[in-house]
Amino acid sequence: MANRPSIREAHAHLPWLGRALSMPDLSACAHLADVLDALARHAQTLPANAWVQAAGARRTAWPEQRWPTPAEIDAAVAGRPAMIMSFDHHAVACGSAALCSLNIDAHTPDPLGGVIVRSVDGTPTGELLESAAWSAWSKPPEPVGPERRTQVLHAAEHLAALGYAEMHDLFSGAWLADDLAASFDQHRLPLHVAMFAPMDELDAHLAIRERTRRRGDHASVSLLGGKIFADGTLNSRTAWMLHDFADPLPDLPRGKSLMSADQIAAALSRCAHHGLLLAAHAIGDAAVRACLDAAEQTRLGRHLRIEHAEIVDAADVPRFAALGVTLSVQPCHLLADIEALRRSLPHRLGRVLPLRDLIDSGLVPGHTLLFGSDAPVVGADPRNSIQAATQRRRATMPATDSIAPEQAISEHEAWRCFECADAPEFHAASD
Repeated sequence: MANRPSIREAHAHLPWLGRALSMPDLSACAHLADVLDALARHAQTLPANAWVQAAGARRTAWPEQRWPTPAEIDAAVAGRPAMIMSFDHHAVACGSAALCSLNIDAHTPDPLGGVIVRSVDGTPTGELLESAAWSAWSKPPEPVGPERRTQVLHAAEHLAALGYAEMHDLFSGAWLADDLAASFDQHRLPLHVAMFAPMDELDAHLAIRERTRRRGDHASVSLLGGKIFADGTLNSRTAWMLHDFADPLPDLPRGKSLMSADQIAAALSRCAHHGLLLAAHAIGDAAVRACLDAAEQTRLGRHLRIEHAEIVDAADVPRFAALGVTLSVQPCHLLADIEALRRSLPHRLGRVLPLRDLIDSGLVPGHTLLFGSDAPVVGADPRNSIQAATQRRRATMPATDSIAPEQAISEHEAWRCFECADAPEFHAASD
């Protein structure tokens, strides 16, 4: 990829990627036993009182089709507090000691925006979804100071080694600006970084916005927008859908709405007031529609980036270009989600990542249609997204296994979706 020096990773997570590179990666585990073995080996390398964490778990890829039980996790780690994170970062499986430390039992209510999965008698199964998962994952002590900065820099170097000249970090804590600025000052930052801050940390970012607005020939640090979540994910069956899942969670036939169109509109207006974009996580077609409705309601479509949009209803395809909304997608998710899509949405496969229709309706590759990976949720190698966008299946699969092959785009169009603009703050709302 040396001949493509100006490609952009439009959706990744430097802190998560840095941590993932420092812990066991469960993505290649073929069986539940492999997961438990990896946990056991990792536990043996840690101090006796340390939490045991591993990431990248793909429940749908295992023949057991389930998460390990708390008792199974306990046995693997000799009773230490332990948890594993799903590859999509929207589900966590906990051992008993972790559940105890988190104060989760049969009487614990679901948190706002989250789900504690329970057995028929109300006992927690150990599986936590959405905000419950994120809260649990942040319970163990986070790396700080030099260790944290080293992890972030390692993640940036990992992306640069794949050929990226620019990346967008899509959930940037206020501390990240300082850590990136320090690496920039030490001439160690290897690429341009544009940050999207959680809305509850936007003010903190704005307070240091000018201090982190740095430039260099090969690196810069800047604030590009805010970030919200309109729904969950397909693998967790919490994506907000217009139609029922074929195998829904109890009481969530169409997934889970995390924000209304009015709430999205308020966030969009706030970002636009500061000359910023709003990046809205929206995977299901109902979440995508709510975001587009917010753009139409506020007439601020040019300030909106919809992230993921794995399912888009045909009626909403032309609204992106008409409203001036940018779409940031990660086609590589298709490669990981094929089994989940066929199981949960067999009746909506024709609406999976309708890239051909979106380009034909007016979205412009590299300008209003962007590609990324969501690393570490999926590996950051851009060739994975090229494969998904052009072939609509894994390389090892026959053409008959393609998902919505009529939505394939050309390799030239796909690479253009990765291309950088001249400035690292490309497509800023103030342009």
